[in-house]
Amino acid sequence: MLNSPQEFTGLLSQLKEQTLQTPGDLKLLLRLARLYMKSSNYSEAEKVFRKLLKNDPENADTLVEFTNCLIKSGNFEDAELELERALAIKPGMVQAFLTGACLYEQTGNTTKQISYMMLAANAVPEKYEIRLALAEQLRKYGDLNGAIAQYDLILAHDPNQETANFSKGSILMKLDRLTEAIQYFNVILNNNPSAFDAHFNLGSCFFRQNKFAAAISHFRISCREANLANRSHYLMAQCYFKRNDIDNAIVAMEKLVEADSQNVSYRKCLGGYYEATQEYDMACEVYKELTAIAPNRAEFWLKLASTQIKLKLFDRAQKTLNRIFKVHPGHIEGHRVLADLYAAKRQYKEAIEEYQRLLMLNENDGAAYIGLANIYNKLGRENEEMAALSKAVEYSSEPLNVLMRLGELERKYNLPTSLEHFKRIKELAPDSDFAKEADYYIRHTAA
Repeated sequence: MLNSPQEFTGLLSQLKEQTLQTPGDLKLLLRLARLYMKSSNYSEAEKVFRKLLKNDPENADTLVEFTNCLIKSGNFEDAELELERALAIKPGMVQAFLTGACLYEQTGNTTKQISYMMLAANAVPEKYEIRLALAEQLRKYGDLNGAIAQYDLILAHDPNQETANFSKGSILMKLDRLTEAIQYFNVILNNNPSAFDAHFNLGSCFFRQNKFAAAISHFRISCREANLANRSHYLMAQCYFKRNDIDNAIVAMEKLVEADSQNVSYRKCLGGYYEATQEYDMACEVYKELTAIAPNRAEFWLKLASTQIKLKLFDRAQKTLNRIFKVHPGHIEGHRVLADLYAAKRQYKEAIEEYQRLLMLNENDGAAYIGLANIYNKLGRENEEMAALSKAVEYSSEPLNVLMRLGELERKYNLPTSLEHFKRIKELAPDSDFAKEADYYIRHTAA
């Protein structure tokens, strides 16, 4: 074992001297060639390999090492010729197949690279490392089904092989075959309960299946691994939020913000959580900080203005919007928030004009119709409110409060479509308070 560059240089000089003294010692020459390779002196290594092959031209092992030297030096044409010679002498040579795969990877010939890797994997099926490497290359080049087939061959011999289980499970996740992926991660955890990556991926599968309690249990474990801690806490916070456990969601996200105060995604998420709990003062502070961290992102100025409106800080909201329009003249979302500001200040005429301008730009703007409906409601203009709500249902994601209000108005005017809107609420959110109220109207209508 070499302990220093001086020792390495000394050994190299010693070997050179010895080969001069005993030029017929092929083992000594091979050691010298390998030492040149180790020092990246490929031109000198090539000279030594040629001497070796002059004395022993049928040595397939030396030919393969020489081929590798030529690959390192970029002499791909000669490397291909020497590889063919080695395989002619020893047709099933595994190391030659692997060197061929390396050669064709360097030259960009993917088909031949994979072909040689398959030859190597099939030549020694008990060496799963080669088949794993083949599967990873197939995965790299986008042949996911081909990669899965290789992992299956490994797992047929060893069902508990961790890398194959993890890699196949990860591919199945990518293909959105989550139920199948879960099986492979569970195999890993049955044998290795501390496999943090498997816990994280399993938690991610459950998260995507909306099984948030199960996901949380795995994220709690995966967050013990430093490299997974932030992502685990982030997704765990999302799980809490999806389960309407807003307090735990906020606590988890606050810890993340404390650990990485400049992370925009964490702060943005925290601001959304505060808004969900109507803690607008806290949300306002978060968005104010975000405008300092990312001043060029208009979305945070808009969020700041919106929370300022909710806090009735109208002058500040106007200044924030002026800043947006100065940097982004005619910003559509900025004008939407401006319309909200007019509405909050009871400047209904100006608010209606702003919403109508938005609809001139995009007649399918559901949010603008909702804004108009709210103003018409305050003005007692029920027919116009009902028309705006109908458009809002048509062009938005059917908010429950909009469906409820539209159903109530249509019921008041004895329109048969009211029943359809109440039924739709029960379809969308059967366990919600809106559904309970809608059920009352449905039963009352039936009676």
